[in-house]
Amino acid sequence: MNISDIEAFVALAETGSVNRAAIRLHITQPAATRRIQNFEDAMGAGSLLNRSVKPPVLTSLGQHVLEKSRKVLAAVAELEACAQKVTDPSGDLKLGVAHGLGEMVLTTPLDSVRRTFPRVKLQVSSNWSKNLIEEVRSGQVDCAVGLLTEEHTIPAGLVRISLGAEDVVVVGPAKMAAGHGKKPWRLRELADKGWFLNPRGCGCRAALVRNLEQMQLPVNIAAEVFGEDLQLSLLSHSGGLSLVPRRQFEQSQHRSDLAILDVSDFVMPATVALVRSALPGRFDVAMDLLADELKSKLKAHL
Repeated sequence: MNISDIEAFVALAETGSVNRAAIRLHITQPAATRRIQNFEDAMGAGSLLNRSVKPPVLTSLGQHVLEKSRKVLAAVAELEACAQKVTDPSGDLKLGVAHGLGEMVLTTPLDSVRRTFPRVKLQVSSNWSKNLIEEVRSGQVDCAVGLLTEEHTIPAGLVRISLGAEDVVVVGPAKMAAGHGKKPWRLRELADKGWFLNPRGCGCRAALVRNLEQMQLPVNIAAEVFGEDLQLSLLSHSGGLSLVPRRQFEQSQHRSDLAILDVSDFVMPATVALVRSALPGRFDVAMDLLADELKSKLKAHL
């Protein structure tokens, strides 16, 4: 039995398929299959996987072995991290950034990482926060910066580092807010208005739809518009409603024509967070610096 075989078994258990395990480990699918078979042969204590279902699932023995295997890998990773932190990390650091957060992340925070660790090559991709969490879990990216709401859950094996609070607010035309006086809105009153929302996959949209469904009300989607900046532009010209991070609204060139609506029964707190593996790794110092820089930037814009 060797560490590579243990890594393959854990990757299979956490990703749910040999193909995704191979992606995480940066090896071919046949190589991943061989490592998993080697691990099972070395254990020789009974079946670890129930292959009568598709995809295979862990048996009770497999669950027990998974717990022990994670502890072994954690201990090995801690040893490696102790040595690697002495020198600058090197290699490709794959970073996922949630839609709408690119401008915040891809400026001074990443510049600081590049200056401090010149031997680290950054590979940046963008996706919905929900998908980014899965990409970290499967090993497609090393870490991700997302806007997390109660719609998002962090699976076992990952940790979330909170970087700063963010409010997601309902935005509409300024005249709509003025015409309602100081009386707060109820979500029911806004259900039939035309909403400009991100396509499916957006956690904020999912939260709005869930709240309306609990009231047995449909959401009237005027248009699916990718990106809050474009949504605000459309609202300023044609009216309607949208869900936008407060920070993004306050920095928008269209804010003079729009207003945040006070909706008494719909509050959506969110957190900008960095999601990464719970196991120590060679890029920890670079991730820590990125997290610190993002915290400082978010705090400065409060």
